[in-house]
Amino acid sequence: MGARDGLGAMPLYVNLHRIYNELAEAGVAAGAPLTPEQLFPFDQIHYHGTDAVTHAAETLQLTSESRVLEIGSGLGGPARFLAHTVGCHVTALDIQDEMHTIASDLTRRAGLAGTVTHVLGDALSYPFPDPSFDAVVSWLAIHHIPDRPRLLERLRQALRPGGWLYVEDLYARAPFKGDDVADVKHVLYGVTMTGVEEYQREVNAAGFTVVEMSEMSGPWGAFCAERAAAWKAAADRHVRVHGIETYATLEGFFTTVQRLFERGSLGGLRLLAQVPKETKTTE
Repeated sequence: MGARDGLGAMPLYVNLHRIYNELAEAGVAAGAPLTPEQLFPFDQIHYHGTDAVTHAAETLQLTSESRVLEIGSGLGGPARFLAHTVGCHVTALDIQDEMHTIASDLTRRAGLAGTVTHVLGDALSYPFPDPSFDAVVSWLAIHHIPDRPRLLERLRQALRPGGWLYVEDLYARAPFKGDDVADVKHVLYGVTMTGVEEYQREVNAAGFTVVEMSEMSGPWGAFCAERAAAWKAAADRHVRVHGIETYATLEGFFTTVQRLFERGSLGGLRLLAQVPKETKTTE
């Protein structure tokens, strides 16, 4: 699929065309123009949907002049939301071929191709222009990427002096044991899943100043429990719209993530860091 081995098989990313099933269910004809608002209930595959993206936009004080890079942009939901509500330009980078194709199609149909640029590439090797972005954002993607120190260094170089890094990500709140080890590897595709202290050290070592590190495990755990319950409660509807295989795959995924949070091993964090204005951004 053009992605790192295993990522495309992560249960959340199986049958990505299910977003088209949701649009059809809502009465949107295949290939027809649509509004960004029609997509927002389905294209935000992180926790707390557009509320999380609004929080980022307000925290970063984004404007129509801002240039934003999103790492692991998925179906393009956050990028489109920012472009539509703030008016900023977003470069949306994702490594999965199918994800990129669907996201690009939805952005075009939503009339946002002029402000959202979808890029297919690996964040560890894609040639970012140095330094050209006011902010880098990422939702639940960095734990998929190996060599986090190198990634963070590359992101610092892509940011202008004074630029911001805003990340929501998963971390290891406690050592994973038993079946949880395999679930982190294969269900979450947690390639880089460390403790929060190591995470912060790597951000600092890359040349950022950490401004805020917020603990999100409580609200995200609650979100995941509610998501799993809601999915099961609407089983008949979801099977009708998506088929039994997709329903069962997602039920397994949602239930596993809920369990990992409830056991106390899986944690969530929100990171805000800045490139010091005097820091050189080229090697």
